[in-house]
Parts: sequence; C-alpha cells; structure tokens
Amino acid sequence: MKKLFLTGVAALAIASSTANAQLAYDPPARATPFLVTNGAPPPPPPIGWVYGPYTQCGDPPRCSMGVVNVQADGLNVRIAPDGASPAVMALVNGVPLIPMDKRGDWLLVAAGCDLTPTWAWSWTASVPLNRCWVYF
Repeated sequence: MKKLFLTGVAALAIASSTANAQLAYDPPARATPFLVTNGAPPPPPPIGWVYGPYTQCGDPPRCSMGVVNVQADGLNVRIAPDGASPAVMALVNGVPLIPMDKRGDWLLVAAGCDLTPTWAWSWTASVPLNRCWVYF
C-alpha cells in the first residue's frame, strides 16, 4: 500500500511539473518586427487638417516643414479638410508642422515637436490651445 501511495504521489508530481514546465517554456508569440525604411524612423502620426494659408513654409520650395503663422491666438486643427468640420485642438504661432497630405488649401499635418497644453482655450472653436514642449 505504501509503495502504491508513493508511486501515485510521484506520478502526480511528475505530471504536474511536466504541465507547468510546458506552460513555462512555451516560446512567446512571434512579435512583428519594427519596420524601418532606408534606416529612417517612421513618420509621426498626423494630428489633423489645417488651413494652408495660415502656415508659413519653413524651407521653400520643398515645404517639407512649416510653422503656424496666423493673426490670432491659434490655428484650429480640424478632423477633415473643411472649415465646417469640428476642431480638435488649436496651435499657437511658431509651432512647427510637417505636411503629410494636401487637399486644395488644406494640409494634413503632424506636429514637428512634442505638444503640451497652454491651459488656455481657442475662443473661436472652444478647444485647447497647444504649444511645443520646452525641454530644459
């Protein structure tokens, strides 16, 4: 009886350790590799659409970079390339922009810096006014 009991305990211990070992040592799912094109990092994500005449080209004639240049507290960033679509944020003058697409006078842009709130609101669209984060 004692041998049967010890054999049962040993079999149970081996079975449970085998099951745990299998769970512990299964290889992880294969991760998707980070895609790099010609050694360059991926482009920043777009933040929305801005009205192109309210920006200033930073490197003519290519215009691969621009800045906000508007005679107001900020430039509204919209979800679609038209003045009727809702604004999601506003940007103060001088914020660098990276154009990603163009439709008529409207530019789909990404921020050329890390944005941070100014804790003020755009009085025209009632959205937060953002500026570039300053690193010290």
